[in-house]
Amino acid sequence: MYILLKNLHGIFAYLSLILIAASVAYAMYGLTKKISANKTSKIIFMMGLSAVHLQLIIGFLVYFLSPLGVSNISGEMMKNPVSRLYALEHPIIMALGIALVTFGYVKSKKSVEGNAKFRNVAIFYTLGMLCFLSRMP
Repeated sequence: MYILLKNLHGIFAYLSLILIAASVAYAMYGLTKKISANKTSKIIFMMGLSAVHLQLIIGFLVYFLSPLGVSNISGEMMKNPVSRLYALEHPIIMALGIALVTFGYVKSKKSVEGNAKFRNVAIFYTLGMLCFLSRMP
């Protein structure tokens, strides 16, 4: 079960990155062309949001089942960079990235002006994507 979830988490990470990058690219396109937000933009932005939330759920399962996850937390773990990455840095930074993506989606959803929707997604999804890229093992 653990191996299956670990592999699913690894494969789905790339799909999540592709969907977030597509959301950022579409938001940048919308900003430069000054188009108004429509159903297509909402679907694209929601797909990126859904992908990272599903990745979070799979990640939690892996974290609690993995020998490198929560069961590895100790004083010795902090001295080992690989253990520290898997048990502490990776989960915290990924959760921060997912929070940024979620905040960007909610903020864009509440925006009245169409350009503000694209700007919020472009800023916060990009920040979230940078968090993801910074701590991918």
